[in-house]
Amino acid sequence: MTVRLSISSKLLLLILPLICLPIAITGYFSIHAAVDRVNRLVRHEQEAKVGVAADKLNDIFTKLRIDLETITRLPVIEDHYIARSFRLRAETEFNGETITRLFSDFLQRTPAYRRIRYLDETGRELIVANAAGESGVTAQAGPQAYFSAARRLPPEAVYVSDVENRRERGRPVMYWSKAVFSAMHDFTGVVVIDLDFDSILQIIKKIHVGERGYAFLVDQSGRIVAHPRFAPYALTTENDADPSLNALVDQMTSGKTGWERYFFKGEEKIAVFAPIAPMGWSIAVTTPTSEFRKEARAIQTRVLQVVALTLVFAILGVSLLSYFMLRPVRNLVAATRKIATGDLNQEIPVSSSDELGELTRSFNRMVKNLSRIQNELVRSEKLISLGRLSAGMAHEIRNPLNAMKGAVVLIQRKRADDSLVQEYTQLVSEEIDRLNLFVTDFLYFARQAKPKPVPADLNQLILSVEQLFTEQAQRQAIRFNNRLSGGLPEVLLDIHQIEQVLVNLLINAMDALPEGGDITFSTFLVKSDDGSPDRVRVEVRDNGVGIPETHLQAIFDPFFSTKDSGTGLGLPLSLGIIESHGGSLAIRPREQVGTVATLELPVHGATFFKELFSETENHSGG
Repeated sequence: MTVRLSISSKLLLLILPLICLPIAITGYFSIHAAVDRVNRLVRHEQEAKVGVAADKLNDIFTKLRIDLETITRLPVIEDHYIARSFRLRAETEFNGETITRLFSDFLQRTPAYRRIRYLDETGRELIVANAAGESGVTAQAGPQAYFSAARRLPPEAVYVSDVENRRERGRPVMYWSKAVFSAMHDFTGVVVIDLDFDSILQIIKKIHVGERGYAFLVDQSGRIVAHPRFAPYALTTENDADPSLNALVDQMTSGKTGWERYFFKGEEKIAVFAPIAPMGWSIAVTTPTSEFRKEARAIQTRVLQVVALTLVFAILGVSLLSYFMLRPVRNLVAATRKIATGDLNQEIPVSSSDELGELTRSFNRMVKNLSRIQNELVRSEKLISLGRLSAGMAHEIRNPLNAMKGAVVLIQRKRADDSLVQEYTQLVSEEIDRLNLFVTDFLYFARQAKPKPVPADLNQLILSVEQLFTEQAQRQAIRFNNRLSGGLPEVLLDIHQIEQVLVNLLINAMDALPEGGDITFSTFLVKSDDGSPDRVRVEVRDNGVGIPETHLQAIFDPFFSTKDSGTGLGLPLSLGIIESHGGSLAIRPREQVGTVATLELPVHGATFFKELFSETENHSGG
């Protein structure tokens, strides 16, 4: 069983794969490329935020260490120790006030500091400066851990405590302490800076990546010091059974920068981490991988939507394209079917200027040519049949006419005195002469002589024909206008036959002007595609009554005439003469009024006549 597919279906089967397959392939690779791109972008965002946060924390801790170093090296600290050792009360108080102002300056420059204190060699607070501007000396029950630890450290070392869960003013605190030594290397006390750890937590809490990405801080021991959801040290790696978290913490405590995939509470995440060098800590920014997949699914959905829309538009485009492309083809098919039945009155409207429009125009020209050729064939068949009939009829009619003519002459002679007989015999004689003239034309039409071509000037031939009818034209108030092209080449033609054609055309034009008017003769040289002279065209225009549309198809039929005295053989005879010269004759109404007769003759008529005569000789020889 053969499956018949329409052209629209074939276009769809051809175009849709060409459109959708590349889009699908491109979409497939685009999804993977977009996913990789999203992964890189998110990772770059994580790295950027980790870098910024690490820089901030490095600045805070580095500045804190520098400030502690600077304070412990202040000369006024040693002056205070000396004045206190020699019990110089005024100098001790003066130095204490100076140290307090200096502490206050440090507190104002660094909002992360909550308090700065100077403890003597026994751990007693001598000078205290608070961030709120309060200062004073408070008694201690005993030395604190940060005091004892700082005293045991080398002179250049700094002690950093854990984050104290005990809160001062509602915020966690870290204690940074450093021992103070005199010029004689005597231990004179400890300087302590209370770091507001909530400022560190705020830096961590402000970091967001995607919808659920966050940051956390790990100390040198692997403990989670800062987390947006847990208190310091509340979350430990021992609380999670997945070893990937421990691997992440190990990577972070190694002091490296990088990224790691791990699981936390059954959810896969990616963490990008960077070290906090002054502390030996590490900060990480983590993002659930589900957000990566979410972005990938969104991209995949958009790609699928694009493919679907492209498919829909492709189907609509192909449907519209096939409709507008195939409509002229369908019209051509319908017209050819009608032509196959013999109906040649088909003309398809041209709706485009592309190849289909050119095809439609060519089809219309072909139909017109077929119709013209069909009419010519019909007319030729009529002429052939008429020629055969007229050859015999003319002899049969002419012999009785000659006998009748002799009888009438005899009666006129014998009854010359009878006026009534003379009147009626004269009428009969005139009618016999008219019939004899008709038979002569009839014989000439039936036995049309072969052309005897000689080189002739068409312009001169037209002027000579006009000269024959000058007086008659003046009587009828008809004006002759000539638009004859100069430099026309001579044309091979039978002068007497072409003169007869021009006479017939001129008589028809004058008959169409009963009340006078204009008749214009025009000649043109028509060139071939290569620019060489090809044909000479003659136009005879009048502004007379014109030809009715219903008569146009019959004007070349023998014996068809609209004039009472016409034989109807003038135009058929003229057409035969022109065609025997290898030319063409056409008569059509003008756009507004009148008629134009156009005849064309080949310039190089010698070739045509040679072929014509050779064919005639072959037929006669056969």
